[in-house]
Amino acid sequence: MRSVFFLTIVACSLPSFAEVIDRVAVSMENRIITSSEVVRQVRITALLNGTEPDLGASSRREAAERLVDQTLIRREISTSNYVPDAAVHSKQMYAEFRKRFSSEEQYRGSLAKYRLTDADVREAFDWQATFLDFIEVRFRPGVTIPQDELQAFYNEQFSAASSPEAKMSFDEARPRIEVLLMQQRVDNALDRWLGQVRTQTRIRYRDEAFQ
Repeated sequence: MRSVFFLTIVACSLPSFAEVIDRVAVSMENRIITSSEVVRQVRITALLNGTEPDLGASSRREAAERLVDQTLIRREISTSNYVPDAAVHSKQMYAEFRKRFSSEEQYRGSLAKYRLTDADVREAFDWQATFLDFIEVRFRPGVTIPQDELQAFYNEQFSAASSPEAKMSFDEARPRIEVLLMQQRVDNALDRWLGQVRTQTRIRYRDEAFQ
């Protein structure tokens, strides 16, 4: 993923005049996120999801929140013993994404429409793969699901008459249930950790950047 630490760029045509080309959207102690990075985050998310980019204030604020989380996770990665091992997964995700396009020309046209580059897309998948690998290493170890929770989930979700999986026995459904509940536990652990780190980090959102 792209670096999120750029200085504000100011272009001066005359000593007494200055035009702000980019501005700080979020400051985090000794790090900043610029408005252009927020917009790029909106665009890359829209491209990967196959939707139109929404550059409204609320959408840009949500993108800024994601970049804040990303920055906190990157900081954790840089100060821990975690060694990213996501290159293969990143290439696989990129290759799968490229299958959406029937030709190189169509792909390039889509990049132009979203005002992105191929490097932006590759960096997005690099980050996504690194993020997934990080949470697997950082939060999944030690997570177990008690038998009674597995059974309770099956009784509630899989044995309901209206469920397509209603005919599955508990033993047949168990692997799927374990994956679902495990992911919930990992997601909850990540959310708790991010919440704690946010309270320990001085984060300032510049309101003028989201108007």
